[in-house]
Amino acid sequence: MSSLEQDLSRALAELQALERILSDLQGRVEILRTLLSEYDGALALLDELKEKGSKVNMLIPIGGGNFIQAEVKKIEDVHVSLGAGVVMRQPLKESYDLIKKRREQISATIRSHEETIANYSQRAEELRKIIQALYARLAERRKAGGQGKGREEPPR
Repeated sequence: MSSLEQDLSRALAELQALERILSDLQGRVEILRTLLSEYDGALALLDELKEKGSKVNMLIPIGGGNFIQAEVKKIEDVHVSLGAGVVMRQPLKESYDLIKKRREQISATIRSHEETIANYSQRAEELRKIIQALYARLAERRKAGGQGKGREEPPR
């Protein structure tokens, strides 16, 4: 294997690895955006409940797009998830602050992932150009050498 073929092989391997990482990061961002939306909904609901005070009629989702109508008589505490199925009862203000803090952390993680995605995407594009140039040089070499074998076009 010539050094040109080795360079091409390394560039292809790096591009494939980057594409797997990019796919994984994009999936994570999707999941985080869904979670962020849930936190936004929780904060909006808590704001509404605080604003209206006691005896609030509302529709409670029970799954599958179905709801029941319920009356919230008063809201003093919120049962906040700690993870792994564990919840903790906290006063409304503390719960609100905790949910808001978690929302900000999720948002920061999304921004970080998006920055990484942009950097990796840029590197992937550079690699595609390098691969095309290496394929062209390899094709020229084969043509000049009379071999005429191999692929003339890089894979897409």
